[in-house]
Amino acid sequence: MSMSKPFLIRLIMAILLPLCSLILSGCASSYPEIEPGFESDWQAQPHEAQVYLIPSASEALARRIDAIRHAQQSIDITYFSWNQDLSGLMLLNELKLAADRGVQVRIILDDLLVFNETWLAELAQHQNIALRIFNPFHSRKTGWLGRSLDFERHKAQLDNRLHEKYFNVDGQVMILGGRNIGDNYFGYSQEANFFDLDVVFKGDILQPFMMNYRQLWNSDLLSPIEQLIHTKGNSHYRHFDRAWQRHQDEQPQVLAAISASLADLPTMHFIRAQVTPVFDSLNKVKDNKPYFRSRVEHLMNDAIANAKKAVISTPYLIPTQHRYDIIETLTKQNTQVTLITNSSASNDSAFIPAYFEQYRPELLAMGVDLYEFRDDAINTDHLYHVATYYHNKTFIFDDKLAYVGSSNFDPRSNFLNIEFGVVIDSPAFAEALTHYLLARKADLYWHVTLAPDGSISWHSGEETHDASPNYGGWHKLPDWFIRQLDSEFEL
Repeated sequence: MSMSKPFLIRLIMAILLPLCSLILSGCASSYPEIEPGFESDWQAQPHEAQVYLIPSASEALARRIDAIRHAQQSIDITYFSWNQDLSGLMLLNELKLAADRGVQVRIILDDLLVFNETWLAELAQHQNIALRIFNPFHSRKTGWLGRSLDFERHKAQLDNRLHEKYFNVDGQVMILGGRNIGDNYFGYSQEANFFDLDVVFKGDILQPFMMNYRQLWNSDLLSPIEQLIHTKGNSHYRHFDRAWQRHQDEQPQVLAAISASLADLPTMHFIRAQVTPVFDSLNKVKDNKPYFRSRVEHLMNDAIANAKKAVISTPYLIPTQHRYDIIETLTKQNTQVTLITNSSASNDSAFIPAYFEQYRPELLAMGVDLYEFRDDAINTDHLYHVATYYHNKTFIFDDKLAYVGSSNFDPRSNFLNIEFGVVIDSPAFAEALTHYLLARKADLYWHVTLAPDGSISWHSGEETHDASPNYGGWHKLPDWFIRQLDSEFEL
């Protein structure tokens, strides 16, 4: 159940990048000064929408493919990462076919995992495809070592990343959620997959997202990929076609599963709701201030103050300046708080557990109901039952208000990454989302409890542990070392 070597290396190095800078420079980034009343004049604007929670990983990919095949005019896309695997290449091939029909395709990708990706840059040769890269690195051909040195020299610029996940076809249908693009987000990886969620939107809510995309597209934070990666003008997509054909040849079972999912797409039953969008400010790249988090908190002020029940889900449960302010506020007023996150063993980050192991007792002492994702959990909608990591980013208040978006509710999302999300006002949607997260809680999670004597137990079915399951003592030394770097701001 180990991850593939290329994916593991890319994932670990993506997390190591800021930590390499810490080791080289000997100091951590500091939190910015936030003036009193920051963003208090921000105004929320609700919009009418139809919403549909995609119930499975395989359908999440099939919905995207189906939407592309029905596109008539335009497709706008933003993602943090796009893997060169069967799912990633299939979606790009569908976009190329749409562009052949005259559909205008625009793609924005963050640069953290984009090196000298000729296969990707070739697509921008198409007259109907434009691909731009957010906040590009100067290093492109020297691997992670060169990129780490680049990061150290230009940290103030490069620490801010684009974390949005956005998919809009013809201004008629939009998909938002936590998934990036790759086999591991759709249950098709043979090494490791993510338990994640996506929501389909229709209606007036698409308009503010289209305006936000236009602002980003026209900003000086983006560079055309052809300015960064050289391709031969007469290549005719040679690198892309070769990669696409190789993955089809190597993964016929996945190809067949995707085809079956497309052939069996169910009718979407939409729920009508009021949906309020929350966007980050691009000024965050200059000042690292928590625009997005402050706006969400402002929008949710009354709901937080009057909450009787709250479900909060995030893959990385790291506090800001050592404080879980919202959770503390909720528990002090006797709100029933359910927290869902990764266990230390299931976390795809090698660094989050070093801190979370220290904070778990504090959270339990507040009185939260804590569920941690099992590292051996089996998601029935995944083709391959391998290692699975929790990646859902959402909250639900009083079975009525639900958040869906890109933010992990951690310091990096609050201060460094560009994020967005929506708050959905609908008891029916809140019920569907709660079911999606917790219907199989006995199978997917450890229920973590605190005894009166201060001991912590992990329970799942008939299993009980008195220490973090499958997270052995050999982690103590590297966890200690990570904590000495004082890198919470970077996580």
